[in-house]
Amino acid sequence: MKKVEIMINELLNKHNLTLHALHLKTGIRRASLSELASGKRERVQLEHIEKIADALDINDINEIITIKEEDH
Repeated sequence: MKKVEIMINELLNKHNLTLHALHLKTGIRRASLSELASGKRERVQLEHIEKIADALDINDINEIITIKEEDH
């Protein structure tokens, strides 16, 4: 089974940011970002993707989202 993954941790590393700094740049609640980073959040708001893309000047959604094979 495939799973959509938001690559928060990779983005934080690439842009040398903390979760708190991303929260300040995007206005997204830290708890929401933490859930996205840990894969605990089942639903993702497109507005969050847009805010992350805007804050980090990303034009390619593939830098934010990937599809991975889920282990059984």
